[in-house]
Amino acid sequence: MNKFLILVLLLLANAVFSQEVIKKSYQIIEPRSIYLNGGMRSEFGGKSRTYIKIDLPPNTVEWYYSFSTSTGKSGIKNLNLALQLSSLLFDYSGITSKIASKVKVPEGSSSLDVYLCDIENIDLFYKKVDNNGGIYRYIREGTVENTKQAVVQINDVTTNTWYLGLKNPSSFDGVNVSIEVVAITAEIHKTPEQERAELYGGIGWTQFENGDYLKCIEYSDKANAEYELGWVTANKGLAQLMLGKESIAMDTYVNAITLIKKQPYSEYVFKEVIKDIDNVLIRYPNIKGAREIKKIIELQQQY
Repeated sequence: MNKFLILVLLLLANAVFSQEVIKKSYQIIEPRSIYLNGGMRSEFGGKSRTYIKIDLPPNTVEWYYSFSTSTGKSGIKNLNLALQLSSLLFDYSGITSKIASKVKVPEGSSSLDVYLCDIENIDLFYKKVDNNGGIYRYIREGTVENTKQAVVQINDVTTNTWYLGLKNPSSFDGVNVSIEVVAITAEIHKTPEQERAELYGGIGWTQFENGDYLKCIEYSDKANAEYELGWVTANKGLAQLMLGKESIAMDTYVNAITLIKKQPYSEYVFKEVIKDIDNVLIRYPNIKGAREIKKIIELQQQY
């Protein structure tokens, strides 16, 4: 069977923000069964490690893999990851962790390690350099170890090609793995006002990076005059912090949080806003109000 687009195509419109979000569930890897020998026994035949290439489709906002394990060399479990994701409700910011937790996966009986790697490190993983004192690097968000079954969500890396390295942690016992991979893509249809707002917002952030905080505020205001964007408002608040306007910045961030929660990709935007604050704190650890604002934003991520 060829790869296919699951028959999910949801048009979500919001009267306040007038944005149309088209979301699709795309099955990257169809359910497949992979047998991995034990590490010691693989020296005499078979393999204890393998990998799966993941080509993320354009406009991926998050992706998932699920797996379950069993003993024996054959058989595949019905994971139904794509069908389950397609049947779940989508909200403005994508599939939340709460919704993802509703995905069911058959109970496993053997342990498996899965590492999310780029092309350079998956080669090191496959060659078992760690058995000879070497190291390979992996993305922690997409990695699980000593696990019998799991549904794993990844939204930190959403472009290009990645690899899932599968490893049998047992020295002697073989493991049969059933695995499936699905991406969620989203496209936003923007109005001319929204596009102009994003352009002005981008100029404003460039001014911030150049150290011209007044210009950042000026272009952020121009952006929001076209169309209010949460991330632009947060940039304005950060510029106000840099100018020592703690009280005004707090009010600006409250407005930014309200906007971000109602606009697309809120989880991702909140992460980026926190990252910007962290970067400022690295350079200016004593800046007033930054840590308090960060705590407020972190609390909002839970709702």
